[in-house]
Order: sequence, then structure tokens, then C-alpha cells
Amino acid sequence: MTGKRAGRGGGPAARWRTFTGLPSGLKALIGLSFVVALGSYMVTPFIGVLMVEAVGLDIRVAGVLVAVATFIQFGGSILGGPVVDRLGLKRTMVLALALRTVGLVLFGLAVKVPWAAYPAVVLVAAGPALYLPANKAYIVTSVSDTLRPLFLGVSSAALNAGMGLGPLLAALLVDADPVLLLIGLAGLFALITAAHQAALKPVERRPAEPPAQAPPAGAGAGNEGKRAALRSALRPILFTSLAFYVYFFFQSFMGLYAAGVGSIQVLGWVMLLNCAMVVVLQPVWADRIARADYRLLVAGSFALMALGTAAMALGSIPALLAGTALFTLGEIFLFLRCDLELVDRVPGNPAFAFGVQRLTAGVGGLLAGVVGGFLFAHYQAAGDPDAFWLAVAAQAAGAALLAALLGAGRRRTAAQAPTGPEQAVAATR
Repeated sequence: MTGKRAGRGGGPAARWRTFTGLPSGLKALIGLSFVVALGSYMVTPFIGVLMVEAVGLDIRVAGVLVAVATFIQFGGSILGGPVVDRLGLKRTMVLALALRTVGLVLFGLAVKVPWAAYPAVVLVAAGPALYLPANKAYIVTSVSDTLRPLFLGVSSAALNAGMGLGPLLAALLVDADPVLLLIGLAGLFALITAAHQAALKPVERRPAEPPAQAPPAGAGAGNEGKRAALRSALRPILFTSLAFYVYFFFQSFMGLYAAGVGSIQVLGWVMLLNCAMVVVLQPVWADRIARADYRLLVAGSFALMALGTAAMALGSIPALLAGTALFTLGEIFLFLRCDLELVDRVPGNPAFAFGVQRLTAGVGGLLAGVVGGFLFAHYQAAGDPDAFWLAVAAQAAGAALLAALLGAGRRRTAAQAPTGPEQAVAATR
């Protein structure tokens, strides 16, 4: 009974008992995820500024490098599955952190040797491209299916807490001495890499559930099974792409808009509210999100995003904060369920599933950047920047309608499986 409450959200005490029963490596990884995100977001939002002001690159060259870095960081995650197949989850994370450490060192050297900025950007972006799919796959592999929603929510909360605090800390240091910031962060990531090597235990994949009908014998059976799994995941992939497409309008253009509404400090409050809501609410609601009707949850999430962006169009700071709150609720529901659906429909290979998820994020972010740039420039030239958010709201409403029409989901078995104390954690090998 205790295990069932813990798996189904039976209160803080039950959740804490579940957490303390986890393998030490998994508990360490959740804490380290916060530190990784904190360190990453002390540099990621400032890459363009650093390349122009500290390294001295032309702003157009810096813009191209930022675009390349964004694509590598997200699209490159599709390689996470093959790398994990060869190296394993722990070694992939250690490799990814080592790449980012070297990239930060090169970034610091680029202040004196500008050509070093080019490999630095590639390595800094390649780190999270490999790390995040392996990080989430480690969690999925280490816990029971019933606890999967809870601990993916906890992991997301840890990452979002680091994302929220990292830029605030970096803002205090980046103007004073960017070289010191970059070399200091390289030292931090060297320590994080060592901590992953020391604290994590290697884990093996849990075998996927046997199919209802055995596939035909032969060399092509495995490939056909992968293709069938991907076909079943096409709708979640579509809605994940749309989710990131809508989200990156908020992520990429809120700073420009907030500076016009009040001051750049408004952006800090908006992003703090966004991250804080994800940190506090997503773990609490994780089990309900996993059990909710897929069609209703996806359509409702996009509808909340549409309402939130429509509220932002009112133009005042209170409306901006209220709109952010509504938008974030949709984000909380949608992103966790998209993760769960992809893992559920590509069984036995969570690193590949999360690599696909990150690739869709890259595609959605790229499209949002192109479309949003034209839209924002158009409405700004027309003297009506508030209308930009109405255009975003219309697209989110269209995604909600599409989800209502196409979003039929299959019943999740993970959320229904009985969980006792002995089932709370999958064996770690």
C-alpha cells in the first residue's frame, strides 16, 4: 500500500520514502542534473554576447554560430541512441560532460585566439546533445514503469531550477571578467564529470515487454519492429514538434517584447515564474499527467498556451505575468506527457526516444525562429508588437484543434501497473 501511494502521489512523506529507496547513483544523478543545468545556463544564454563582445567576432558570424550551436544541441541528440548502444548510459554522460569541459576551456582561450571559438561552440553544444537523452534514459531504466512519470517530473524540476538560477548568477559575472567565468565553469564541469564517474553505477536496459504476437524469424525482424515502433510514435512526434514550435516563440522573443513593455528586468521575472512553476508543479502532478486522457490533455495544453499568449497581447506587465502562468501550465502538462508517450511507444530504447524528442525540439525551434523573426519584425514595423502574441495564440489554437482531431492515444500500461515497496525501483545492474 505504501508503494502504491508513493507511486501515485500519496503525499510528501510517501514520495520522500520512495526517493530514499532509490539506488544511490540515481539519487546522485538527480542532484547533479541541477548542477549541470545551473552551469550550462550560466553560459548558454550569453554565447552570442560573449562571441561579439569578448571574442570580437562579427555579429553576423556570431549569429550563424549560435544557429549552428542550437541545431547541434537539439538535432545532434538523435545520435544519443547509437552512442549509448556503444558506450552505455554512464559513459555517454561522462563523455558528453568532458566535451563541454573542453569546449569551455577553448571558449576562454578564444578571447586571445579567436579561431578557437569555432570548435568551442561545437563542443559546448555537443555536450548536452549527448548528455540529456542519456540522462533521461538512465532515469527511465533505473525506476519501475509506475514511477517513471514521477521521476521524469523530478528530473525536469531539477533541470528547470538550474535553468532559472544559472542566468541570474552569470549576469553578475559576465560583465566583470568573461574569461574568469568561462574558465571557472570549465573547472566546475570537470568536477561534475568526475562526480558522474564516481557516483553513477552502470545500468543495463530493461527488456521491452514482449509483443502480443512474435515477429517473424529472420534478420529483418528487429528492423521491422523498430519501424513499427516509430510508426506508432508518429503522432506523439508531431505533437512534440508543435509543442516546441509554440514554446520557442515564448523562449526566443519574450526578451525583445519584454524590453519594450517595461525593461529587461521584466524578462527575469517572467522566466523566474516560468521555471518556478515547472519546478513546483510538474513533480506533484506527474502521475495525473501520465493517467490523463491523451487527446484531452494535449488539446487542453495547447489551448492553455493559446490563452496565455493571447493574454500577453494585452501589453501590461500584470497581463504578461498572468499569460506566462497560463502558458506554463500548458507546458507542464504537454512536455512531460510527450516524453512519456515517446518512451512508451519506442520500448526498450529510451535514449533513442529522447534523442528523437530533442531532434523534434530542434526542428520546432528552428521553424519558430524563422517564422517568429518575420512575424515580430512585421508587427514591430507596423507599430503593434502586441499583435505578435495574437499570431502565436492563433497557431497554438490551431495545434489544439489538430490535437482534438488526431490525438487519439493508446492506454498507458505504466501508470496502471501495481506498485509495492519491492517494485518501486527496478534492479540496477
